[in-house]
Amino acid sequence: MSLQNMKTMKLNKRIKSLSTRFAVLVTLGGTLVLSALGFYFDQFLQHSFKDNAQSRVQHAFERLAFNISQVEFNLQEGISFIRNHEPTLASIALINNYEDKNTYNTFLLDEEKKALAEELLKRVKLSFNDTIALYNQNSELIAYVARDHQDYHLNFISYDNSQIQLMRRWEYQSEYQKTPLDKLEKDVMALRHQMFYGNKEVEEKILVTYQKREHALDMRSHMSIRLSPNQPQTAHIEMSRILDEDFFRQLSENLNVNLTLSQALTSGNLISGDLFPDSGSQGPSRPLRIQESSEAYHASLKIDSLDGPVYLTASLARGDIKQILEASQQQFLLLLLLAAVFSLLFIYLIIHRSLQRPLHALMEQIEHIEHRDYRHAKQLTTGDELETVSAKLNQLARSVQEREQDLVNSKAKLEYMSNHDVLTNLPNRRFFAHRLEYSLKQAQSKQTQLAVMFIDLDQFKQVNDTQGHHIGDLLLTQVAERLRSYVGRQDTLARIGGDEFNILIEDLTSCQQLAIIAQKYIQMFSEPFTVQGQEITISSSIGIALYPRDGTDSVDLIKNADLAMYQAKEQGRNNFCFFSDDLFEQLSEKTEMTYELRQAIQAGDQFVLHYQPKVCAGSGRVASMEALIRWISPKFGFVPPDKFISLAEESGMIHTIGKWVLEQGCHDYMRLQEHNITLEHVGINVSNIQLQNELFIPELMRVMKESGIQAKQLELEITESYIATDADSAIKTLQTFRDMGLGIAIDDFGTGYSSMSYLQKLPISRLKIDKSFVDGLPHDSDSIAIVNAIMSLTENFKLEVTAEGVEYQEQLEFLAQAGCDEIQGYYFSKPLPFDQLVEFCQARNPGNLRAL
Repeated sequence: MSLQNMKTMKLNKRIKSLSTRFAVLVTLGGTLVLSALGFYFDQFLQHSFKDNAQSRVQHAFERLAFNISQVEFNLQEGISFIRNHEPTLASIALINNYEDKNTYNTFLLDEEKKALAEELLKRVKLSFNDTIALYNQNSELIAYVARDHQDYHLNFISYDNSQIQLMRRWEYQSEYQKTPLDKLEKDVMALRHQMFYGNKEVEEKILVTYQKREHALDMRSHMSIRLSPNQPQTAHIEMSRILDEDFFRQLSENLNVNLTLSQALTSGNLISGDLFPDSGSQGPSRPLRIQESSEAYHASLKIDSLDGPVYLTASLARGDIKQILEASQQQFLLLLLLAAVFSLLFIYLIIHRSLQRPLHALMEQIEHIEHRDYRHAKQLTTGDELETVSAKLNQLARSVQEREQDLVNSKAKLEYMSNHDVLTNLPNRRFFAHRLEYSLKQAQSKQTQLAVMFIDLDQFKQVNDTQGHHIGDLLLTQVAERLRSYVGRQDTLARIGGDEFNILIEDLTSCQQLAIIAQKYIQMFSEPFTVQGQEITISSSIGIALYPRDGTDSVDLIKNADLAMYQAKEQGRNNFCFFSDDLFEQLSEKTEMTYELRQAIQAGDQFVLHYQPKVCAGSGRVASMEALIRWISPKFGFVPPDKFISLAEESGMIHTIGKWVLEQGCHDYMRLQEHNITLEHVGINVSNIQLQNELFIPELMRVMKESGIQAKQLELEITESYIATDADSAIKTLQTFRDMGLGIAIDDFGTGYSSMSYLQKLPISRLKIDKSFVDGLPHDSDSIAIVNAIMSLTENFKLEVTAEGVEYQEQLEFLAQAGCDEIQGYYFSKPLPFDQLVEFCQARNPGNLRAL
């Protein structure tokens, strides 16, 4: 026998001896614990069932008290209507005044009593009670309604030859019939009201009384009616509800407690108190004294009535409770036995597992850790030092495994984050560049074409500025999802930053295929996006670069697709454009011009203002002027505004240029006064980007203060596109200008986005008719119709009108006749430097040289 086998045998012997001793001790302890638990829970069940019986009896009385209180409330509410019910009071007054048994007017009085019976029927049914009776001022019965089983019958007292007659009909009948008077006794009614209480009680409030009936309790509400405190009684009304055996049987069935009503107590039965111990209580007081007998648990309470006390008894049969108790005891004993068996079996298994193989398991744990295998590490549960060692080994294994897994997860997460956009979960610029490099190698080896699409969202900056960056982020997420649904399986979509997306399209066959794909993406943006309940419509501009035609490496392809995208934007946006060499030259020129524009701003001496006079159509005098910026570049020479203003807006330089125009225009206007020339105002064009800048208004106020120009002498000219950007914000800003006293003119009216709804709301003072409409005057019918429509609008909205681009006498005559206020154009003068403007005004406005 080997040494290893001998050691194993000795170890197994020790384990068996230890496990036997431990099993005996655990068995004895478990038996004692289970016995103690059995005794405790047996006593607990017996007391619990008695407490439960008392609680159920208590609850039954509380429920009974509540139901009786509800009946009392319904009885009071059921007759309270008569105090303020004018038709009923009027009928009672008529009966009191005109009823005479000897000369009884059947036609008049019986009809009134029938109406009263109808009203009584409605009231007793609404309050779910049994009878209601109405008495006259002499306490004689007028009419009543009573229930027989489930149906009600209506009754009233009539007279025939001075003889009393009881008239009755059932609620489902239409005609009354004569009924014997002995029916009154069956209905518990009296021809004359019986007084069981003082008159004073029912005058001040509605009184509820209790009266004994055979195996029942009669609850009745009473109220006397007086028109005023000092007048005699006008009427008396009563309503009743019979609490009979059916009432207590239904309640007993609901509560599963036997409730009975009796006129006297049985021998040996003790009273536990009153159902209503005081006037403000809602049930019996606690604790309720419960009595035991061999058959039941029971308790009795009393209610005081006009005829003496009545007794209410609630009982629970002990037989049912005893059966439940015995069944519970048997079930608990069986549960204890099962628990004992399973506990012993479980303890045996635990001992067997914890003492036979702990050392072997520990060695296996160490070996697994040594080989970096953490899957088979098992936790010992011996409860001694070996378990602690095993736990520490497992803890060590888990720590090493968790650290290694954290490293793997962190590496994977960093790798994913480095290749994907956080907001949209799309691949990012880095991933796209690597993917493009790989695809270029594949395309080169296979001699195939691929393309890069550069997508930029139009108007996204406006969404960010007006709606906030949170809405912008949600919009980008939706755009990414929609693009993902459109992208082909082999294509790669990436967000490379801001509102820019790249798409890599491989295995192309023709440019026509690219055009179809690009048009599909353009069309994709035609459907609005819904962001937090509001619809946002945006478009996209797409630039396309093709391999190998437009570049052979990733840098050139992405750059050229970007350039093509900018060309698509310049062509009107919501469009796509292929890269070409001409495009590269144009964009290079644009880049160079942007650089020169920045240099011009820094130099400060390349911009000048020219002023185009605006002449009064009626008098021919110079009324005002418009300031127009000119750029004299050392490199490009004269650069028209339509070439460099858009560059200034794109690059943000428009704020500096606009500030200079505003300052120079206001100062030159004030300089005219040095030459004894005073015009109505100077018009200065303001860019949309300037208006959206929150610092523009403070800057404007500073310039006005420093130059000394008055608010009415300055007119800001805006474009229609500013209104379309965000109408509500635009109206608010323009209203601020108008509140300051400034003039507001819409430039080139009719060519942009204005509508009647906006025009009506806009706080503007002038419209400027665009030159394109003036060119066709006075012969083109469309131009005539448009100008006449504009003139009609301005007349309705009380706005001034300036016509731009007037070059011919016949245009002037047409516009003057149409009611145009100012004429601006080459017919009078081109834009002039300041000195030439002074000469023009002095020649045009003789005399005091002040414009009318």
